[in-house]
Amino acid sequence: MPAVLIALIVISGCVLLVLAGVVIVARWGSASTGTPAPARADMGAGAPAVRMMRHVGVSVLAGVAAGVIAAGAGGRLVMRLLAVTSPEESQGAITEGNAVIGAITLDGTLAFITFIGPATGVLTGLLLALLGPLLPRGRAGGLALGTVLLVLAATRIDPLRSGNFDFNLTGPDWLSVSAFILLALFQGLVAVAVAARLSGYAPAWPFPVPARAVLVGRAAVALVLAAALPAFVNSLTDVLTAA
Repeated sequence: MPAVLIALIVISGCVLLVLAGVVIVARWGSASTGTPAPARADMGAGAPAVRMMRHVGVSVLAGVAAGVIAAGAGGRLVMRLLAVTSPEESQGAITEGNAVIGAITLDGTLAFITFIGPATGVLTGLLLALLGPLLPRGRAGGLALGTVLLVLAATRIDPLRSGNFDFNLTGPDWLSVSAFILLALFQGLVAVAVAARLSGYAPAWPFPVPARAVLVGRAAVALVLAAALPAFVNSLTDVLTAA
């Protein structure tokens, strides 16, 4: 199969997945995942544990779906964008992930999506399961989840890790940072939207959460983010000043 046709198929498939994510956010993003489902009398004494397992399962499934769409397909499109905007001397260079800058292969893209998508998705889903009752309703909750992902994980694992040598090859740096920040927020939006949709078939939370507990939880999350913010800013500064 000609390389141009392969590239067209790969990019088109990624674009379709990202567009599907946009539609998901538009259609389901205004729903809330924080409203407890009414308990059924026939669920027995083990109902809270069962509902908690369903809650975690729904959250992880939503996170994996978001990871495939945002980090997987969206990340592949960002990589292609950065390959196009990178200096000529970077074309053909090998990245940390052993990818060739400027090359588009079907096998490489599938491997990227099927590895990066579920890996980041599980992390997203677990955070969603933990923070679900604390998130604002609707799309604001998706943006909040994306912000938590961004500050706590993006600069420590990837893609905005300061020690990532790829930032010395691709650019411009401001475009790299902006694109990956948008991807993190998009992943949070998709995860919350999918979870909201799935929660119609599985309880969103196993028990009501008191308003005071929500306020305390949100304050604790804010403190964690504030503690992590200096390292996040330093990492972004390193990326933006990479040689």
